[in-house]
Amino acid sequence: MAQWELLRRIWHLNRESARGVKGWETGHIEGDKHHLAYLRSLSKERKQADSSVDILLAEMEVVVVDLETTGFYPDHGDEMISIGAVAMKGDRLLLGDSFYTLVKPGRSIPPHIRSLTGITDEMVQDAPELVQVLARFFRYVGDRPLVAHHSRHEREFFRAGLWKTSRRPLSHRMLDTMLFIRLLSSPVGNGSLDALCTMHDIPISRRHHAYCDAVAAGTLWGKYVTKAQAVGYTNLRQIYEALR
Repeated sequence: MAQWELLRRIWHLNRESARGVKGWETGHIEGDKHHLAYLRSLSKERKQADSSVDILLAEMEVVVVDLETTGFYPDHGDEMISIGAVAMKGDRLLLGDSFYTLVKPGRSIPPHIRSLTGITDEMVQDAPELVQVLARFFRYVGDRPLVAHHSRHEREFFRAGLWKTSRRPLSHRMLDTMLFIRLLSSPVGNGSLDALCTMHDIPISRRHHAYCDAVAAGTLWGKYVTKAQAVGYTNLRQIYEALR
């Protein structure tokens, strides 16, 4: 992956976010009612037990996602402040199929989060509301499974956000990079993204930027998809069975 291409993507994604995150879907924003109706349709249209477990790893399409949030506990008032994602097919990053947006939270951003992420209250003041962001994001995702590193964080915030905005559960399959890592190697320390990327010589262009972290996690996912195929695994079902 060329470093210049990634930096170019970051520049464009930040620019689009600053302009109201237009361009992730065609047409104009149609209002919260339209977004809400779409979110409420998600769990009706999808089944958690989808067919992705039987798709060949080399052909499986996923969306690798990372969130920046005001803290770790959505049940205690913490909220999303940015979402970054990149699509993959097999072990290949599809940088042209990416998503990034800031999110307007219903609370101020704590000082340590501002320092960590570089995201300030002023930056999110005119960002889209959560209901708009979630509708855009899940339109972008479509039927593809989600992947995240230590996915509990993303899973809990998506669950809380969907329930808060539309009283609907998270119906997309969410995979964890650690699924492959625990099966195929010994995690470094607590299996942090930093440690694993260092071990595999994966650069993180801007740590705690949701898009950059998603690209790093996707690169890590791709390496382990390749490792899994090299030792004979062909689909997710075989991975699940091996971990039982």
